[in-house]
Amino acid sequence: MTGANDMQMRQAGAPILLSVGLAFGLLCSSVAPVLAEGGENTDAINQRLYQQLGATPSQSKIETVSGQMYIAKENLDASVISDALAALLDGQRTEGESVSVQRAPRVNFEIHFKKNSANLTEESHTSLDELAKVLGSDFADMRFVLGGHTDQDGDEAVNLPLSQARAESARAYLVKQHSIAPDRLVARGFGANEPLREVETSAKDKLYNRRVDLRPLR
Repeated sequence: MTGANDMQMRQAGAPILLSVGLAFGLLCSSVAPVLAEGGENTDAINQRLYQQLGATPSQSKIETVSGQMYIAKENLDASVISDALAALLDGQRTEGESVSVQRAPRVNFEIHFKKNSANLTEESHTSLDELAKVLGSDFADMRFVLGGHTDQDGDEAVNLPLSQARAESARAYLVKQHSIAPDRLVARGFGANEPLREVETSAKDKLYNRRVDLRPLR
């Protein structure tokens, strides 16, 4: 690959995040999950759900990015992931928000891939191992959509398939290495269409936007 394509693909080796978003709806074979529209501002929902963590030990390991929960790779362990997901679900049961898949509250996890590919790095295997513990125990009765995302560099022709490939890579690891039932996970690529940072002014902003989100379904 040369020229403009090299520039467009330069983000392929950068870290991305794995974010978990709360969504309710139906899975269709060729379209995204269909969810009810409406509900309050996403940031307000997420800020309140974050407070559900209270004074748990996990709270100090979870920050918010534009109202979304975010867990850096050094804090990724099963107990922190479980607490974050439980906070989202507790908030939904308490408040009964109805949100679209784009507006759904999420928990973001930092995951790394090898340069110019959707291949996971060894350190990301460890991170996904921790996620798998949670998916296989506390939330074993739930289904999920894995949504891939990129930063705003490049164009959609590159970003969309890249985000899809990375979502599929994370899904494949969870299914093959941890026997998560295939019908519980559906990979979807969104390119740069759902950023956590609307304006990217730093490398950190781009890091936040490069991610894969896992959205629970009922």
